[in-house]
Amino acid sequence: MELVLGIDKIRKRHKRGILALGTFDGLHLGHQKVIESLKRQAKRLKKRSMVLTFDIHPLKTIDPAKCPPLLTPKEEKINLIQYLGIDTLVLTNFDRKFASLSPEKFIRDILVSKLSIREVFVGKNFTFGRGATGDITFLRSKAREYGFKVRVIPPVKIGKKAISSTAIRELIRRGAVKKAAKLLGRPYALYGRVIHGESRGTELGYPTANIRPHYEMIPSDGVYLGRIRVRGRDRDGLLNIGTQPTFHKRGARIIETYIFNFNGRIYGRDIKVSFLEKIRDETAFKSPEALKAQIRKDIIKARKILHLI
Repeated sequence: MELVLGIDKIRKRHKRGILALGTFDGLHLGHQKVIESLKRQAKRLKKRSMVLTFDIHPLKTIDPAKCPPLLTPKEEKINLIQYLGIDTLVLTNFDRKFASLSPEKFIRDILVSKLSIREVFVGKNFTFGRGATGDITFLRSKAREYGFKVRVIPPVKIGKKAISSTAIRELIRRGAVKKAAKLLGRPYALYGRVIHGESRGTELGYPTANIRPHYEMIPSDGVYLGRIRVRGRDRDGLLNIGTQPTFHKRGARIIETYIFNFNGRIYGRDIKVSFLEKIRDETAFKSPEALKAQIRKDIIKARKILHLI
């Protein structure tokens, strides 16, 4: 996949392609449907498949107070789109200048002048331009004027509800990571740097790696069955999110992982942790010994779940 960092880096070879437009935060099943539809059409017409998306959530610039936490930061979004097999990804900086473009100017200056697109693929609720005043009706009217086609892809539904990034965030916020995975098409994951902690896990006989996450969207406090990618290999383990109430901490939230059958030193490394299923809520135990006994039970439960996956 070719990565183009910014509208000003678009070249002649990028013109006359088939384009998908959107924020694509989460790259959930609905987003994947838009991109897969784009790929099929590009292949049929023997044209370049392209995605134009943003380095941040648009609300981060437009109204930071209302900006939701990101499901997929820039680097992960790039990785996921590459995995979907797109020819070219145009990742643009959503700054004040870009946000100020009127819908008319966005179409004329970017879609037509810069890209000369053949077709554009969008989701049903797509909006664009200054103040999100451009909609699909306006896009279609200008498409007729400028000579390109608009393909609107209907949402993917589970039951009667359409999949959305907002719904996925709410599930993750509640700790319903197994349900979130059904909407994403994969387990929710985050990356983080392994840092030194207080060695509580080692004292209990279950050494843990404390993680400083690079992500904004963190599941609710509790213990999760997780899959941890470290040194290029996926390993199973427990993930704990919380404030260590047994030790009367109640301070900043921490994320730590106990990796099954692993005793390597990984301080300073970046690792990926995927949340497979929530095992229990965070609990304050009467003593470290009671917590240690519960951890044994958590491991047994986790291993039973793994046999069913």
